[in-house]
Amino acid sequence: RIKIAIPSANLSRVHPTMAGEQPKKPVGGAYGQFLAEKRPEFAKACVGKKASEVSKVAGEAWKKLSEKDKEPYQKKFEEAKVKFDKDMETFLAAGGVKEKGLRAQRSEKKAEKEGKKKKTKDANAPKKPAGGAYGVYLAENRDKIVASLPAGANKITDTAKKGSEQWKALSEEDKKPYQEKFEKKQAE
Repeated sequence: RIKIAIPSANLSRVHPTMAGEQPKKPVGGAYGQFLAEKRPEFAKACVGKKASEVSKVAGEAWKKLSEKDKEPYQKKFEEAKVKFDKDMETFLAAGGVKEKGLRAQRSEKKAEKEGKKKKTKDANAPKKPAGGAYGVYLAENRDKIVASLPAGANKITDTAKKGSEQWKALSEEDKKPYQEKFEKKQAE
């Protein structure tokens, strides 16, 4: 007898359709129900116009409705919400996995593409010294520089200009202590 090994199907895998499709959450509230029901009418009225015109017309029509006329749409939305909750429970009980909606997935992908996922900064982390030796010099001499400025001068820009003029006038020997202080701060 010859034995032939036949690879068996991986039975541990669960086919994703076994739990069914994830139910869709009703959106838009009562207005969403109103729009879903009346969209064909509004689309006929807006033939040849931009797609956004349908939403504008629908919004105007919704505003004109009285609270009494809006009640059936609110009830439909609440019924749809209850049905969604029941369907979601059944879906999860059948082994389904709750996934993010299409809109959330799109915005995540977009943020990843643009590199906009910001790293969270530690609030307690020490701040890095900025400006090098010049920054140390300016921090120590800012009060003197501001006092020497004429009345009505812009404190920020004029202080920086005056400080840079003084810094450039210093010799390398005079700049050395500020460079050492900067390096010391950077090592901390």
